[in-house]
Amino acid sequence: MFLKKSFFSIYLLAPFILFSQTSIWDTVESMGRGLNLGNTLSAPVEGYWAPIVHEQYFIEVSNAGFSNVRIPIDFFGTRTSGNTSVWSSQSNTYSEFNGYESDFVVSNEYLNRVETVVDWSLQQGLYTIIDIHGADLKSEFLETFNSNNSNYTNPSSAKRAADLMKFKSIWIQIANRFINHPEELLFEVVNEPYFEVSSSEMDSINLMIIEAIRSTGGNNTTRPIIITGGTSTSYQAPTAISDDVLNFDSNLIASFHYYKPFNFTASSREEYNDFNWGNNSDKSTLDSHFDEVKSWSENKNIPITLGEFGADNQSGLNYNTGIYSSHGGPMNNDRVEYHRYIAEQAINRGFSFSAWCAGNKSTKTIHLRNDNPSTNNAISGIWVNDVKEALLADGTWPECYGPYDNAIIRNPNFECGVSSQWNFSVQGNAEAILSNENNSVFSGSNAARIDVTTAQNYNKVMLSNVVYEDDLTNKTLVIGCYAKSLESNISFKLRIRTQINGIVTYQPSQSFELSDSYQYYEFQYDVSDDSSFVQLQVLLGAHIGTYFLDSFSIDVIDSSLGIISQVDDLDLVLYPNPTKEFVNIKSFNEIESIGIYNMLGRLLIKKNQSKKININKLSSGFYLVKVKLKNQAIVIKKISKK
Repeated sequence: MFLKKSFFSIYLLAPFILFSQTSIWDTVESMGRGLNLGNTLSAPVEGYWAPIVHEQYFIEVSNAGFSNVRIPIDFFGTRTSGNTSVWSSQSNTYSEFNGYESDFVVSNEYLNRVETVVDWSLQQGLYTIIDIHGADLKSEFLETFNSNNSNYTNPSSAKRAADLMKFKSIWIQIANRFINHPEELLFEVVNEPYFEVSSSEMDSINLMIIEAIRSTGGNNTTRPIIITGGTSTSYQAPTAISDDVLNFDSNLIASFHYYKPFNFTASSREEYNDFNWGNNSDKSTLDSHFDEVKSWSENKNIPITLGEFGADNQSGLNYNTGIYSSHGGPMNNDRVEYHRYIAEQAINRGFSFSAWCAGNKSTKTIHLRNDNPSTNNAISGIWVNDVKEALLADGTWPECYGPYDNAIIRNPNFECGVSSQWNFSVQGNAEAILSNENNSVFSGSNAARIDVTTAQNYNKVMLSNVVYEDDLTNKTLVIGCYAKSLESNISFKLRIRTQINGIVTYQPSQSFELSDSYQYYEFQYDVSDDSSFVQLQVLLGAHIGTYFLDSFSIDVIDSSLGIISQVDDLDLVLYPNPTKEFVNIKSFNEIESIGIYNMLGRLLIKKNQSKKININKLSSGFYLVKVKLKNQAIVIKKISKK
């Protein structure tokens, strides 16, 4: 899979192009679909909450077609020595802590067991996640951040310093143990901190652990690290991560969990009693939540993994005892559909996932975990097959996947589909639909088709690109696109939406009348020094008919260099464009000089007072034509060489 690129014409090195896909995004795509090895190494003793894990489990997971296993592991309790409660919990005692990382030692025997399990997973070609997780982790560490919890520790206390030191020490020991393991092994900082830890505290913890892992060197220098934020609902947790954390390291993956609505997903418990899920409203709610995460991911250029999701067993079945809950639980078809739809929607948005499964003793079971070498791994019914198949059934990884540079126009050729980076709105009495056009395109394989069946005003049918917030001081934007229509006497406008001194304003272009073949249309906008953002909008609601749009471009002129048009575009025309050999210049003003530049601003040809220039020796591509007039006005236009 790759990120399709599109060409942005650029004036004088303006850096607004799409990035290609990077390795961390490749990792998430390769992780694909997976499971959690829940309640196993996160239990106080392995075997208490779920069967002891054997190598056969990973063979079964891999053979089924899954690509990752997330392994929740609790390193607190008896597994790590060093009692932080000997330090004062009183405020303003932080400086009294004078302990060392070496005060806290993870059991070597336990690390050996963890390594064995991790290696079993990696040997089956599974991406493998070490996730710090569990009841002791919560009581000894996470709950100490929550002032409403009895385990709360004052943030300015010596005990808080000791708790942070212990957590960091554990991670350094994990990192050193796995320093030479391949990068298919991922580290996840901590499980679900957002129930106890504030966003600012979680930012500090993330930075501390990322830096600690990286400091160990080896493969840990670039090993993918999974992070999440604090104090937010589970699906919004990534959005609480600060830019300071996101910009600190280039190999981070953001994670969220999804168990909504609890009335359904936990309905084997008496306090929840909705046994059905899957109507249009249910799915629309999930879609909006996932879209919020996807939008954040795109804006922040960080990939997403869905670390947990699931719903209780049908009718509250305990697979270990064969007994159903007296209270009941999810209808089986709805439970299956819940897993299928979440898996499909995650994959469709470019989220890898690890569905929650905690074995045959749990309320949420996908793999029964009754494999055992003593039974020759021959016990049937290892899988809850309908749920397993649902997780693998549907969803297509997005064709355009990966980070965007902070471009003013994203997905300008619609090669990623009309819904990627573009928002379509219909208001008032207007009626219209937006669709992908594959047959009638200007270039590439996609264009946007808008069918307006009831017209009102131009702005009642609108296609809007992303909001661009970087500094454009002293910049002039020249926005262009190719468009056509099946009908005559039909027109559209381009418009810039911006905010100047806190007030949102709009600057539309003239109306552009369309023909039945693709033509190029262009609009110039001088950015105000006080603008906090700009956004391109296409206005299409004035006429009934079918519009086709393709190949948007953005030219950024730095007016601080004096390179800005000072005459009406109609006063100077370049033709033919595109051209094979000659460029003709028609101007009502006397020309002083003409320069032909490549897109990096390098001068290739210069002529004085000429109205015809031979560019036959230039390679095919785009070039800039800079025309200086006798009245000292300067005009820059783009030309295409066939």
